Amino acid sequence: MNEHIHVVSKFGIHKMNPLNEENTKGFIYGNVTLSDGSTISINEKNRVSMFIVPDSLIKTILVDSMYTVSCGTMLSNISQFAFEQKCMTAGKRSDLLRWIPCPRDKLCPEEDNPSLVIPGYQFTFRIEEPVSPEFWYVVFIACSLTQNCSWTSSIRDYVIDYDIWLVNGNPNAKGDVFLKQFSFEEQDIIHIYMVALQMYIILGLCQLRASSITKQSRLPRRQRLLNYIVMLKIGALIFQSTETFIFALFGRGTVIFMFVGELMRVFAVCLLCLLLILLSRGWSLNQRGAFTNRVKYLWILISTIHVVLFINGYTNSQKEWRSNGFDFLSNHAIVAIRLIQGAWFLFEVKRSILREEWEDRAVFLVHFGAAYMVWFVYLLGLGVISTMISELWRLKIVLAISTFANFVAIAFLVHIFWPTGSNRRFFSPDGTIHRHIERSSSTELDEYEKMLISNDGLDDDNEL
Repeated sequence: MNEHIHVVSKFGIHKMNPLNEENTKGFIYGNVTLSDGSTISINEKNRVSMFIVPDSLIKTILVDSMYTVSCGTMLSNISQFAFEQKCMTAGKRSDLLRWIPCPRDKLCPEEDNPSLVIPGYQFTFRIEEPVSPEFWYVVFIACSLTQNCSWTSSIRDYVIDYDIWLVNGNPNAKGDVFLKQFSFEEQDIIHIYMVALQMYIILGLCQLRASSITKQSRLPRRQRLLNYIVMLKIGALIFQSTETFIFALFGRGTVIFMFVGELMRVFAVCLLCLLLILLSRGWSLNQRGAFTNRVKYLWILISTIHVVLFINGYTNSQKEWRSNGFDFLSNHAIVAIRLIQGAWFLFEVKRSILREEWEDRAVFLVHFGAAYMVWFVYLLGLGVISTMISELWRLKIVLAISTFANFVAIAFLVHIFWPTGSNRRFFSPDGTIHRHIERSSSTELDEYEKMLISNDGLDDDNEL
């Protein structure tokens, strides 16, 4: 242990059920011993204090100062609440401290009632939250109490091995498996993933139906791109749900499933932005909105930056003990990218509307642009609002809103691309007909447009 203070973990303890207090408390238990091969004798001069600290007191310990803070100053506040059998006998919150490392294959000295210790472990903290959920921290501090009951720095000349578990509810009692292993702010996330997965599966089935009733010999490119987006979203949710199930069952995750799922989600968002910008340029609506090299390279650049920022943020979140949910300040670059894409989308929509000769299609573009500008800018508002929400609720709220917003955006595209829907008249057919139009004269194009309108009228009469 080379650090003077080391934050092991942060965990949200849920509110205790007054009708089942013993089984709904927060439990922190585990083993803390010297590493294998160490033969150092532990005494008052070199022992380390392990505190469990509520969120209301953590800032008094993690003092942000360029100067070294003494143990007495750092622990003055928590000493009024903690209990220690020799020096702090009037502790109000009592069981907050253990001296570590504990003797190998034995209980920690402060565990005076072995029946309260989870079998197979050296210590157990039971945390009561009768009013509201709260974050708790497991902290190792290289400080010890002297014979005179004053705090002093410990001599740290050994390595500590630890295996610590943090759960909501008695680990030996039956209960909801999706509550125990998860910190309070992560509870119920599996339900968000599962509901979203069911919604996207239904959307995928709708896309299969759209493909089956398409009258063209080849599926339009807009439909193929939308299929890729839906498949990526389904795959992402499958990986995310799998990771959550594994963690719920074993208390440990693989990390790789969540990383792959999040990466697929980012790819889906990048493709969705590409599809919206292409449509705003008139792609698949008329012959002006081609997928040019300029558009391709700009999209690749923005998407690459987005992916790099995601990987960097995800990697840092695994290292930072205080990283939790959507933090607007640390993700401002991703928000800025979304706003740049929104400005690009708005510029292209405006230009397409001004040069559109068909009034009905211009009205369609107005409505299309207004609807999707909301999707481009909502992340900014969500980021600002999220800073006003407690961390205990922030992750679930932000995840639910962003998941729902993305689903609505994709579902609306499924609707406007529907082969037999009223919006089909605004889109040009792909394939051989599309290539024929590109080589046709303006007169032939006008005649072909009249033929389409005529066929649409006949189709509508037949449907009636």
